[in-house]
Amino acid sequence: MPQDFVTRAIVRTARRLPGFPALSVLDLSCGRGEILSQLARDGCTVRGTHYREDDYKLSGQAAPLLTPGLPIDSGVDLHAPLPYPDAAYDVVILSEVVEHLFSFIPVVREAGRVLKPGGFLILSTPNLARLHSRWHYFWTGAHKLIRRRVGWDISADDFYAYHVNPLDFPVFHTVLFQTGMEVRSLTFTRFKPGHAWLLLLYPLVWLTTKLETSRHRSGEQHARGERDLFRWMVHPAMLASEQLLVVAQKKKQDSWEPVRVNDESENSEGAGLQESRARSPEA
Repeated sequence: MPQDFVTRAIVRTARRLPGFPALSVLDLSCGRGEILSQLARDGCTVRGTHYREDDYKLSGQAAPLLTPGLPIDSGVDLHAPLPYPDAAYDVVILSEVVEHLFSFIPVVREAGRVLKPGGFLILSTPNLARLHSRWHYFWTGAHKLIRRRVGWDISADDFYAYHVNPLDFPVFHTVLFQTGMEVRSLTFTRFKPGHAWLLLLYPLVWLTTKLETSRHRSGEQHARGERDLFRWMVHPAMLASEQLLVVAQKKKQDSWEPVRVNDESENSEGAGLQESRARSPEA
């Protein structure tokens, strides 16, 4: 289940979306309804899913749902097509889920399918690209995960309860585009002040990321994608937030009409860092 500070960040993000609270929300693998309960009280129309009755998000909890009566569909496998019609929801939430899947690509594509044109995907996941994780990987060859790694003591049936496939943001960025979505904002969940010294590396990170995203461009569309990727890869939340909290928007049917998300900086847990505002996409 998402940690409390992640739940708070997602709820804040949802409340900033255009049209809130008159929104239909689908929370995939929703745990005990930590997020849905708050959005339902706000006036949203909500629905959630569970994978298994012994879902790791439910294990050890005295009550299965925080709000009795929430509409929750069981047995929904996020590797398979979702049991919902096209263009059915204004918002799809994937909170601390994709890192548990063998591939995030099917569920991101399905999220794009069930979103209405102009709708929003809100996704949170442990942030491999934060500087602390990069530093850890440099010295150990292993990323800094939120949970322990899978080991020989874990059965194949329980793999999904662990972080078996942490999100590769450049691949995710491309899959979003292929699905008709683009990133609109990145938001901090939590910043640990003890890692602040790593921000001294920012000029070097900016330069090397600029060089990496400027090489081997195969045409104008590829170049546009790389310019947009660079913008997000050097975003303060990408480099310093414990989780990636991404808002992506689905294109309108006939034209691309982005809607600005109200992403005013709201530091959590006394972070002391200001989130830079997301700019409009480059043409």
